[in-house]
Amino acid sequence: MSSMNGASVADRQRARNDRRESSKVATKTVEPPRQRRTGLAALAVALIVGGALAAGLLAVRMDARQPVLAASVDIAPGTLITAAHVREVNVASEGLRLIPSDLASQILDGDTYARVQIREDSLFDENVLTKEEPIGAARAIVSVPLTADLTPREDLRSGDLIKVFSVARGDTGGPSIAITEALVLDVHRGSDEDLGGGGGSLSLLVPREAAADVVNAAGSDSAGVALLQRGLGTNVELQVGR
Repeated sequence: MSSMNGASVADRQRARNDRRESSKVATKTVEPPRQRRTGLAALAVALIVGGALAAGLLAVRMDARQPVLAASVDIAPGTLITAAHVREVNVASEGLRLIPSDLASQILDGDTYARVQIREDSLFDENVLTKEEPIGAARAIVSVPLTADLTPREDLRSGDLIKVFSVARGDTGGPSIAITEALVLDVHRGSDEDLGGGGGSLSLLVPREAAADVVNAAGSDSAGVALLQRGLGTNVELQVGR
């Protein structure tokens, strides 16, 4: 009886030890689910492929260039546009109001003018051109010399709105008289040694009624100018006198 009980106790002890060892082995051999690793790898591949497709689409869109018209030289406001002023360039013009090269005949029709100054290599769009003749019946174009002591020290350029004065010179005395506002169409530079912009001349768009007074002041070297505003076009309203 005692041997049976002893054997039974020993058997139970061995069974408990076997269960402990089995539990340890099971704990050591448990691995994380492989499904999560597979999902992360698939996500990484999708991100790489998606980035490559997006880059390829951007490259294709950037390469979708169209021939449009650009200025081949500097163009002063009021200039009649001719073939000598125009060249063709290829740009990505989507969403821009540029003028395609196949519409060149519409601006080289002898009836299209620069509304503002157009710099060389600038692209033509609807805002810089006009079908309205810049002189018309109520305006005139005159030339005024740039005189060192009567010209702003700032460089004048096409598109500047200025006021022209008749300035008393020498012993004549008297106040300066405002003649008219004018739009600078073009600037003809003098020597680099001249100060204050002197030594050159301005091509001005003026009201016709003031043209004679401006010419008279220019002829007597008494035409002074004052800079009022920059970057205007031929559609600006010009006021005579004060």
